[in-house]
Amino acid sequence: MKRVGLATAAILSLAVFASATTGCQRSGGPPNVDKVEPNQGSTGGGDEIVISGSGFEPGKTQAEVKFGRRMAEAVVVASNNKIKVMSPSNEKGPVDVSVMFDDGSAFKLPNAFRYVEPAENAGVRRAFLSGGQGAAGPAKIEIEKK
Repeated sequence: MKRVGLATAAILSLAVFASATTGCQRSGGPPNVDKVEPNQGSTGGGDEIVISGSGFEPGKTQAEVKFGRRMAEAVVVASNNKIKVMSPSNEKGPVDVSVMFDDGSAFKLPNAFRYVEPAENAGVRRAFLSGGQGAAGPAKIEIEKK
């Protein structure tokens, strides 16, 4: 067996380390965020929103999503290019959508989502679909008798 000097051994060790660490990258590349769909929702929140991008790994990638200053609820990495969230309640108008990943990367989509006033009777529909719980607590449903 041939002997190598200390400097050669150090270089070989670095080469082995470098090849081992480059194999630990995400299979789909680094996470990236492109758009928000739909790009508007009710000021009461509770709308299902899809954030499209790339490099997500369901079951491995963790993300936090903010609409303006408010944290989104039920954040789920659904596929390698989609994150599903429930929009939080917020004031009327446009907000930035920010996505922060567990690897430290962060993305901000300026004015990517617009909050609008709910349509008339939207509270009744939301109360029915949510089991009687509105954004401000239990909803009241009035039934007209004939």
